[in-house]
Formats: sequence, C-alpha cells, structure tokens
Amino acid sequence: MKAVEQVPCPCCGSDDFSPWAEELGFFAVRCHGCALIYVNPRPLTAQIDSAVRTGVHGEDATYLDVRTRRVGAKIDLYRTVFDKMFVDVWRGGKPISWLDIGAGNGEIVEAISAIAPAGSQIGGVEPMEAKASRARARGLKVATSYLAPDHSKVDFVSIVDVFSHVPEFHDFLATVRSVLNPHGELFLETGNLADLDQRGDFPGELGLPDHLVFAGEKQIGMYLSRAGFEIAAIQRVRVDDTIYFAKSIVKRMLGRPYTIRLPYTSKYRQIRLRARLVA
Repeated sequence: MKAVEQVPCPCCGSDDFSPWAEELGFFAVRCHGCALIYVNPRPLTAQIDSAVRTGVHGEDATYLDVRTRRVGAKIDLYRTVFDKMFVDVWRGGKPISWLDIGAGNGEIVEAISAIAPAGSQIGGVEPMEAKASRARARGLKVATSYLAPDHSKVDFVSIVDVFSHVPEFHDFLATVRSVLNPHGELFLETGNLADLDQRGDFPGELGLPDHLVFAGEKQIGMYLSRAGFEIAAIQRVRVDDTIYFAKSIVKRMLGRPYTIRLPYTSKYRQIRLRARLVA
C-alpha cells in the first residue's frame, strides 16, 4: 500500500477540490478556489525527496523510472530560445552569473554557456546524482544538491520543466528570490495544464507521481506576484504537431496512457516566461 497524505491546494490553501484525472493509481484534482491541478493525496515528503534524488518512484525501477539520458537536441533548442528572449543581455556584452535549477543532465547550462558574454559564470544545481554526474562529465558546473538560501548570489535563474516536481512552489520561489541579485531575473518554463477543461484535452501522460502540481497562466502569475516578480515577456508554444501525434500513436500501441487527438487541436501550450524582481 502506498504511503500518502491529504494536502490542501499548494497555491491558495483551499481544501475544496474535485477529481480531474487518475494515473498509475494516483489522483490529480482541481482546486475549486484557484483552479490549480495537483496530486491529492500525494506521497509523503520523504518519499518525494527519495524519488527526486534517485529518479525511481516506488519499490523498483519498473514502477516509474525518470533517470533520463542527456538529450543533445535540447542544447540547440534552448540556445535559440534564450538567444531571442534575452537578446538585450547578450548585446550588453557584460559578464553575468546564471544558475539553472533542476539542471538535469546539463543541457540548459551548456546552451547558456554557448551564448553568454566572455567571463560569465554559468552553473546549475541538480539533486539527482545520476544526472548531475553526467553533466560534470561534460565539464559543466552542476552540483548535486537542491537550491539552498546560502547559495552565492546570481543575476539570472532558469527553472525549466521543474515547476510540476515542486510540492510547495511558494517556498521554492522564496529561496529563488534569496539567491538573486537586486534586479535579478528568472526564466520559467512549464505547461498550462490547469488552463484545460478536461483530462482529454492534454495529449500525453501526466507523469504522476513524478509530477505533483500543474498550473495555468493564472496560477503561475499568482505564484510570481506573491514572490515579488513581474512578468516581462511570455511565449506560448504549441506541442501537438504531427510529430507529437505520430509518437502518441506509437506510445498508445505500447500501452502508455496517451490520448490520441488530431494535431493542432489541443489548447495545451508550453509557457516560457521571463520575469524580474520588482524593486
């Protein structure tokens, strides 16, 4: 039997919710107060920490294994993303300090290192040893750790596909703010699952219980505003193209819980935003 606990909404604290989806024996619910979607009941804190550090949820690797390999294509993708969204920073030509949180195998650190001005300090933190060690093997400065308040101050922080893994994002953003220099900025990317009406509108796996919380634009705005950030730029990226459609069919044939939808019909988007500390 899974060890789980009932929790209030991680965004607004409400205990009023309704079922939204089920996957691998876990339930995602929608908050009636702010419309956030979150796992409830969720694994105990100690279990979440163990899974984050090892990459394995459950008693064996057949339950849910997220020890993913390095994806080289991500380096070129995010080099383009950051090159455009932070063009003013690169044109300024001044050395910067940048920390990627949840750095994984180091793809984001590698992408930013390729475009940052000479003399910049680019690094990351990643609590999963298997991933952090792969990044270090490529000569990247990625420490095996969570973000801590006593981390040295930096100018920029990136948080890419990390939001859904964090049980309490309010506390997380408070720590992010504590390590940013005055007028510091962050880049955040996550999906807008909470903007969807029903589970069938999302053409993929939810990844429960590795993913614990799902927001939309409204909820992300609430989190950032409370932490003292203002959004400077936002991009909304469609993912349900023909390639995704073909992959969904293959994964469904392999028994994975993928919803087959026609390409270019889902309201799901990846949200990429740049936010800065309010003076």
